[in-house]
Amino acid sequence: MKRTKTFRRMLGIFRPHWQRCLLILLAIIMMIVLGTISPVLIGMIFDRVFPRKDLALLTLLVLALIALPIVTGLISIARDYLDVSVGQEVMYDLRMRLYTHLQRLSLRFYTTERTGEILTRLSNDVNGVRDVVLQTFSKVVSNGITVLSVLIIMLSLNPLLTLCCLALAPLFLWLSQYVGKIYRTMSSQRQQAMAAVTTHLEQTLNVSGVLLIKSFGHQQTEIERFTAISKQLKTVEIRQTMIARWFLLSLHIFFAAVPALIYYIGGRQVIGGTLTPGVLVAFTALQGNLFPALRELLNVHIEIQGVLALFERLFAYLDLPLEITARPYAKTLGKAEGSVSFRHVDFSYHPDSPTLTDVDFTLSPGQLVALVGPSGAGKTTITYLLQRLYDVTRGTVEIDGHDVRDVTPESLARQIGVVTQEAYLLHTTMRENIAYGNRDAIDEEIVAVARAAQIHERILELPDGYDTLVGPRGYLLSGGEKQRIAIARVLLKNPRIWR
Repeated sequence: MKRTKTFRRMLGIFRPHWQRCLLILLAIIMMIVLGTISPVLIGMIFDRVFPRKDLALLTLLVLALIALPIVTGLISIARDYLDVSVGQEVMYDLRMRLYTHLQRLSLRFYTTERTGEILTRLSNDVNGVRDVVLQTFSKVVSNGITVLSVLIIMLSLNPLLTLCCLALAPLFLWLSQYVGKIYRTMSSQRQQAMAAVTTHLEQTLNVSGVLLIKSFGHQQTEIERFTAISKQLKTVEIRQTMIARWFLLSLHIFFAAVPALIYYIGGRQVIGGTLTPGVLVAFTALQGNLFPALRELLNVHIEIQGVLALFERLFAYLDLPLEITARPYAKTLGKAEGSVSFRHVDFSYHPDSPTLTDVDFTLSPGQLVALVGPSGAGKTTITYLLQRLYDVTRGTVEIDGHDVRDVTPESLARQIGVVTQEAYLLHTTMRENIAYGNRDAIDEEIVAVARAAQIHERILELPDGYDTLVGPRGYLLSGGEKQRIAIARVLLKNPRIWR
């Protein structure tokens, strides 16, 4: 049931591109029709041209045989373009849906989910969607139509030989389903192993991670950890590959044995005079089209299992509920005065472990307040609730008398400026890091807030001034300098409430 639902949702992703998908289908049908004409023409050469010694018909048939691959090739190029364009647009749509949804998820999600897992689904999993268009979809449609059309022609030529070709097909259909289930499980395990590798790399190959590892002398420990994770990925990928290879080997043996049987049975009919050589040649040529298509059709069942596992991982993220959303009647919060009230607020990160209990206070506009207390007392949590990064369990948080849940998240964010203990800078220029506080700011405004934060002179000392890249996590700057950039950023935003 779950697999059927996933398959339907997967098809829904392609619905906006149905017109080009229809053109792809038309191109596939045309290529298949043209591909089945060649064996028939070859049969005509044996049965009509040679006995009658008809040179005119021979010339016409030869010209047709030359023209067919040219026309087929041109159609193939058009189909490839459609495949790529649809595949890229579907990847773009899915990537944007996923990224947009991730941006709307609450902070709770990011405190529990591994960063490497998130990155893997946004990159590797989304990129895997391309295979649905370029490989799986095309294989299902083209090979399915090929098998059907070729079987009809083969039955019209010789039903007995056709039945001989299909005698062992049910066995391989069952085998493909059995192997497909195993392959699906292995595909899911491979994605999880890749996420573990990505997570480890993301944690250990950045400035902060390298400083931590070197400070404690744990280079060898991290190498050993990465070795263990990489071995797990290696093992899973080898098993996944070998399962597919064994299945393909069994198909290869089958598709090699059956043609030999056809030559024997058909040869006896030709010798007995019940079958013409031209029909046998045409039949064996059609058989050459049937078996590769049937093999791909059987094998694509295995690929579909991997595709379904891929989409299940993507849909798992897209189905995550939004914890922080605007209420239907939410209003836009205008320029705030800056009054803040916590009214009998309770909050807990976990149901059985309360973090805040009956917190009640009011801050006046312009008032400077310091929250003090031991680690874990809830100081940071109070600021999170003010920004509505989490929703209170009980009570209300108000700005100028407005419950923060009754205003739009965007307008609430405009009222609050944040300078964290560990300032986070983007891997871009000094100018763009400061301008993050106001995208519409002009250079004079950026310089003014940099002067106010006492970082202007330091910026001018850098090689490219305000156009200098700060590096990953701002490693070119000291901790204090990063704080000043963060202060300049908030000054440019000019909020009513600072934290």
